[in-house]
Formats: sequence, C-alpha cells, structure tokens
Amino acid sequence: MIRFNSRIFTLRTFCFLSLSYGMTPMINLVDHHAAKFMGIVLALLTGAQFSLAQNPAKTGKDAETLKAANAIFDNVKHEKLPNGLNVYLKPIPGAPTVTTMVAYKVGSSDENLDQTGLSHYLEHLMFKGTEKLMPGDIDRFTLRNGGANNAYTSEDCTVYHFDFSADRWEQALAIEADRMRNLQIDEKHEFQQEKGAVIEELKRNEDGPWDLEYKAIMPKIFGANAPYGHPVIGQAEHVKASTALTIKAHYNLWYHPSNASLVICGGFDPVQAMARVKELFGNIPAGELPARKINVPFKREGQARIEMKSKFEVARLLIGFNTVEMVDEDAPALSVLEAVLSDGKISRFYRKFIEGEELASVAAAESSTGRYPGWFGIQMELMQGKDGAKLEKMIFEELEKLTNQLVSNEELERIRQKILAGAVFSRESVHGLADVISRTVVVADLAYLKSYLSKLLAVSPADIQRVAKKYLVKDKSVVLWSIPEKGAKTSSMHKPEKNRRIFRQKEQAAVTPFSLTKAKKIELPGGAVLLLMADSKVPVLVANIAIRESKGYETSENQGIASMTGSLLDEGIPGLSGPELSLKIEGVGGELEFDESGGALKVLSHHGKMGIDLLLNCMKSPTFPKEAFERNKEQTLSSLQDLESQSNFLAKREFLKEVYGDHPRGRSSMGSIKSVKALNNEDCKAFHKLCYHPANLIISVVGDFDAAEVEAQIREGLKGWPVSENAKISYPKVAMPEKFTQKIISNPEAVQMQFYMGHVGIRRNDPDYFKLMVMDYILGTGPGFTDRLSARLRDREGLAYTVNANITSTADIEPGVFTCYIGTDAGNFDRVKKEFLEELERIRTTKPTEDELSDAKNYLLGNLAFRFTTNAAIASQLLMVERLGIGLDYLDKFRKEVSAVTGDDIKAVAFKHIQTEKLILLAVGAIDPTGKLLPKK
Repeated sequence: MIRFNSRIFTLRTFCFLSLSYGMTPMINLVDHHAAKFMGIVLALLTGAQFSLAQNPAKTGKDAETLKAANAIFDNVKHEKLPNGLNVYLKPIPGAPTVTTMVAYKVGSSDENLDQTGLSHYLEHLMFKGTEKLMPGDIDRFTLRNGGANNAYTSEDCTVYHFDFSADRWEQALAIEADRMRNLQIDEKHEFQQEKGAVIEELKRNEDGPWDLEYKAIMPKIFGANAPYGHPVIGQAEHVKASTALTIKAHYNLWYHPSNASLVICGGFDPVQAMARVKELFGNIPAGELPARKINVPFKREGQARIEMKSKFEVARLLIGFNTVEMVDEDAPALSVLEAVLSDGKISRFYRKFIEGEELASVAAAESSTGRYPGWFGIQMELMQGKDGAKLEKMIFEELEKLTNQLVSNEELERIRQKILAGAVFSRESVHGLADVISRTVVVADLAYLKSYLSKLLAVSPADIQRVAKKYLVKDKSVVLWSIPEKGAKTSSMHKPEKNRRIFRQKEQAAVTPFSLTKAKKIELPGGAVLLLMADSKVPVLVANIAIRESKGYETSENQGIASMTGSLLDEGIPGLSGPELSLKIEGVGGELEFDESGGALKVLSHHGKMGIDLLLNCMKSPTFPKEAFERNKEQTLSSLQDLESQSNFLAKREFLKEVYGDHPRGRSSMGSIKSVKALNNEDCKAFHKLCYHPANLIISVVGDFDAAEVEAQIREGLKGWPVSENAKISYPKVAMPEKFTQKIISNPEAVQMQFYMGHVGIRRNDPDYFKLMVMDYILGTGPGFTDRLSARLRDREGLAYTVNANITSTADIEPGVFTCYIGTDAGNFDRVKKEFLEELERIRTTKPTEDELSDAKNYLLGNLAFRFTTNAAIASQLLMVERLGIGLDYLDKFRKEVSAVTGDDIKAVAFKHIQTEKLILLAVGAIDPTGKLLPKK
C-alpha cells in the first residue's frame, strides 16, 4: 500500500532507465549487487541518431540493435503553450497504457537554508487536495480505475505521475491542471497530519545505512550554503517548524505553467491529447518566477576528511569529487568512467576489491550531475577483519591508473554494447520513457536527450583519461569514514541482496486484456517443465529457470545453504571461470543473475542462443571454486553481523521466528552466523546435487525467438543432467499460539520503532484466497492511502510513513503469514497497538461499505495487467503459475473470482482467518518490555 511519492530521488531508483544526472545521494548504491549499471544505461533512453557511418564496425545484428536504439525517441512532439507550459507527447501506437507526468523545475536546491525540506513536504501535500478535491480523493480515483500514482523530489525537480490504461487516462490531466494552482494547504486538507508522516520518513531513513553519511558529506563537497549542500528531505528542525503559510508561499513561488513540463507517453491520439491539454491548462496564468540560487564554486584547500561514529555494525567509506553540471561536455565521459569502475562483475572495482583483494563487499562509483555542478562519488563497504587504510590507498591507486593509462578499446567496446542493449531493453517500459523525458527536459531540453546516446558512444579512451585527470584528484577529494562505535575500520559490512528477478518484478503498466494461455507448455524428459511465449515486438529475449523448492531442503543446522549455493552458480562452469563467464555475457550487454530460487537471463535476441547456453550450464554444472565459496561466505557473515544492528531486519526476523517456530519459512534465507560459519564448499556441492535436477526445474522463455529452435536447444542442454525424483520434504505444522503474545526487544539507539503483529496465514490453494485478497485491499494494502489502516494511522493521524496489513501476498505452497506493520515513533506503541486491534475487530465483525468493496475489486481487476508489461514480468508470472499449480487460465479465474466477492464474504473470511486473540506482537525500538519509552541518555 505504500506510495513512495516522497522518496529522495536516486538514480538507482530506476535501474532500467537511468540518466547520469540529478544531484543524487549515493544512499541507494547498495541496493543492487555489484553496482548496477546506472548512469550509462540511459544511453538506453536516448534516441540519438548515431549513424553507422560514425561507427562503421557495426554491421548485421549490431546495426539492427543500433537502429532499434535510435528509434526510442522518434516522434516525440514538443509544443510550448503561450503560458510557458512545455508539453511533450510520445505516442506509442498499440500501447495499452498511458503515463502522464508533470515535472516542476523546483527541488531542494531552490530552498532557503533556514527552510529546508519544503519541496519534499509540498510534494506530500499535493496529494491532499484542492477546493474540488478532498484528502483521499486522488488516491480513490486511482484505485477505482486500476491505476497508479506517485511522485518524487530531487535536488533539481519535483515530478508527479499517473499510470492508467489507454481508455481512462485523461482524468489524470484534470487532476494535474486543478492542483497546479488550486492546492489547499490547511488543517482541512491534513497539513499537520502529513507533517507527522514526513518526520517518520526522515526517522526511517536515519535507521538505515548511508543516510547520515550522505548528509555529512554533502556540505563538505559543495559547501553548507550551496544549493546542493543540504538533504532533499530537509533538516528535521526545519520540517517540524514549517507552517501552512511557509509551504503555501513556496508553492506560490514555483508551481506555475512557466516552470513545468507535461509529458504524456503511451497509447493515445496526439491530436486529441494536445487539444485536451490546451483546454485544461491553456488558461492558467503563466506566473512570475523568482531568481534562481547562485552557485558559488566551493574552494577547498587540500583533501577534506570526515570520521563519524555509526550506530550500525559497519565501516563505510564514501569519497567525493566535485565535477560538472549535466549539460557540460565532460558529463558523458564521466558517465562512461563510472561504468569502467563499477559496472558489473567485469568492472575494475569488482575485480580488484571484491574478487581480487577481497577488501570490500560493495564497491561502487556514480557520476551525479544536475542543474548545478555535481559530484563523482565512490562508495565502499569494508569486509570484516580487513584494513580500511589499505582499501583507501588502493582506491586512489586505481584512480591514478586511469590518469596514466588509456582504457583499452576492448573494455570500452563492452561498455558501448551495454549502452546499446540498455537502450533496446528500455523500449518495453512506457513509464520509464516518460520519466526520462521528464527528468531531462526539466533540467536541459529534448535536443539534449536526443543527442546523449551519440555523445556516450563517441567517448574515447583519451576522453576518459582526460576527465579522470581533471576531476578525480586526490588532493581535491572529500573522504568520509563511518566507524562503528564498538569497532574500528575493520568492521563488518552489509552485503546487498541480489536483484531478485525470478518470482518478483517491479516494472508495471496498466490495464489490457492479457492471457497466459498463449504460452506453450512442454513437459521435458526428466520432469522439467518448459513454458514458451514468443513475441517479436522488441528484439529482446528473457529466459528464467526456477527451482521448485530449495529452502525446504535446508535444516536448522545448515540454513543459508540454498542462498550460498545460488550465489556460486555463476562463479565458474567447465571451460569458463567466473570472470570469463561474466565477460562473455556482459560483453554483449546481457544480464545473467542467480540466487537461491534459480537464474534469470536477459539479452538482445540475436544473443539468445549463447545466453541460454550459459544459463543452462550455470544451473547444471557449476564448478564451485573454493576461493569463490570462501569469498561469498565471508561476505554473508559480514552482512549478517551488519543486519543485526538494523532494527527493521531484526524485528522482521524475530517476528517470523515467533510465527513459524521450526518451519523453514521462519528462517532467514541468509541463514544465521552460526550456521553459515559451519558451511563448507562440499556442502554446497551436495546441496546442488540434491536440488538442482530436471524434476525440480521450471523454465520460461519469453520474447523474440523461434519456439522450435529454443525448445530443441533446451532439450539438448538438459541431456546428461542426472535425473532423479524430488526428495520428499516433511514440513512441521505451524501452530497458532494459544493466546495473544507480545515480545519487545529494546534498542535505545533506534530512531523509529518497528512494530509487527500477526500470525500464520494461508496456503495459496486456500478456497478463500481471492476473498481474502479483496479483504487485504480494504484493510491494509493498495495504491496510495485508500485502505483503512493507511487512511487512519498514516493519512488522518500522521503516525507513520509506512503502515500496512496483508494475508495473501505471502501465501505459497506452505502457509504464508498474516502481517500488520508500522514504523513509528516509540512513544506511539500503546496507541498503534490499540488502533490495529480496533481495525482488525472492525473488519471481522462489520461488512465493508459498498464503495470500499467496489473500489478494491475495481482496482484488482483493472490493475491485473500491471504484472504483464515486460518480457521479464511475463516470464516470472509463468514460473509462478506453474510452480503453484494454478494453471495457465489463472487470469480468467482471477477475474471471475474477484468479481464474485461480496461484503458478506469479506466479513466471513476475516472472522475465520484473523484470530485477534492469538496474535503475535513483536516490536523493536527505544521501549522497555512493557512498551514504555526508555529514558533518554
């Protein structure tokens, strides 16, 4: 139910569509394994006409790829209305969805230093209404039409967006036109309540890694008085002191057509759309804009150093260098330099610091540019027992190599291949295309966007050397070490989870009829199931292999072995070492990832045969090199030690233990420190033999391919794989407690209290599943803040940034968990406990209103196709359908079952499945065992 409409914008928020600009914190660099290719992948979005004459080596399939990349921004229409509103239309014939975005050229860089956070706070309030719209109306409209709304604030801009099906998108324009000049900021529109949500968001950020480090380094890089010298979310004291008058004054300064860009992308008629835009927006006065902040270059004498204490069990290193604004001629070369250092497993940082010296668990670089000159950041997390001084010294040595030696043509060509592949991959996402247009034109213009691909591809080894010499100067750097209070620079690090692509996808679109019955299901020798769905609209192939069951084969003694085994699958196969394997797939711009649930491949279709061979061989014949096992083991141990200092991880882990007891679903997928320490390489080999065989595999292939050829290739690839039956797993029964149980873990250093309450849930084959799904969207799940818990605890009372409840999302072959969650101030413990119990009792004993019921059903039915926008999303859904045994006609069943749910059904299933007298409550925070606040130190 969470709308991340107030997140601090980071490039990695959009891992599949990334422009290397926007003064972005490196907070989220750790969100993707091995520094996911961010900035460069925007080459992805640029439709620059980079001709073969400029790059004569490109022929055949490469020429087709280049042509596809160049087509991305064909037919983008731009018109500036008399009042200054810039309108960009990108029609995509046949697209089932339309995304609308309004980008205002105002962000944290436009704030006064004694009123920071206004842009972000205003972003929240833009969803609270106008004279026509009351709090909740925008979210309810979105819910009823099966869409999505969202927004984000960065240093340079604030962007609002809606996603709807192509037959109902125009109402989004009416909302945007209304709130452009008619926003109401007062108690009637929940100004004070929203302040509470913003404060809780700020606390939540500070309870996670990298937030405080970023806040500390920015003033040192840019100067405390500079536009980029303070955090987007603002200083806590400024947010608390803000009034309706100060926020409204900020709104009146900047929210005008002359300071906005409207982007529409997807399946719409451009003539009709432009007419509607002019009708709704044309009469809004242009408005007069104030002068922008003047950026005075910050002069720093020599290297600046910061050492700060951390409440986490980690040691973190952040190095920053001042660079250029987004439109500077050096920006493309800095983006390519970023890729050289930290793009994937063949990058210099990964090979040097993660695989080679084994000094770091995270090694990332990022070039961040914007309206004003930006920065180049390097982020490292030190492995347990390693020397921080050595790591820092070697980083600067690695940078010096770039200034003394040219990058090879081979290395640069691999990056160019990534750029082109990323450009083609991006064509699947209507929302992503709209977003990159918005984020570019609000800082530069459409011409810049269309020229960026050619600029990236034209970067030479000499260009990279030149910008490295010019900007990555040790004596002009800022170095920040974040040191655990109880340790030194040899502390343990957080190892980010790999990007889980196999059963979960984040990319979404809107409504269109879709059927999985078009997929071809083939039962292969040995028991494997193959699902094929060919679609040649975009020259991309996605192939996934899922393990039907792995965690169930673990024991309490070897828990974590499934995750460890999965992490080693791409560390080597017969004939190819891990680095050679990475070089082969990344050299063609492809993606190949593994975890405990299987493997996922994404490549341009003409590399499909090679990619499928690698995917099959990694699953079938991993070599498990001993050095790779030891490296992954140490990273996992470091990660576990780090995570145990983070209150939300601790709270969720302990909650699941209380719910599940000895059941495998009650264990962390990473295992425990004790169990991981006991693992050895032979254990992983034995576990692979136990779980990785054809009878335990589901394979899905979606995209541009010849079905007969792929089927034949996979049949051939499975030959020689030992055939065996799945070993029978005996799961312990999960029992409910006899009475309400409460457990509190006191953590005086936690800024926010983490509150979990629930009990064991249902299996996916429960006959009440669809009724409970509708109940979830009435009680505690959904877009925006339309469900009961969000509307009450978050929207009306301002107690939290995040609150939810759900019973169906975790339903699986084994029982899931019914969970209520809130992150809030520790002083709210008794209050939120009381209000959760009140809402649970209400859903159990009172029928929902007709509006609540119809809204939830309409959303679920209208939003269904959000799961089928991209090839990767479809491939994941095919795996899920087969693994759970719910049939390729699942979508027809879904529509029928959801449509039939009644109010009486909701009351009955809630009463049956939510046992309030047997709930388990687990909280972690600055509270004592009774829930009372701990005395402050």
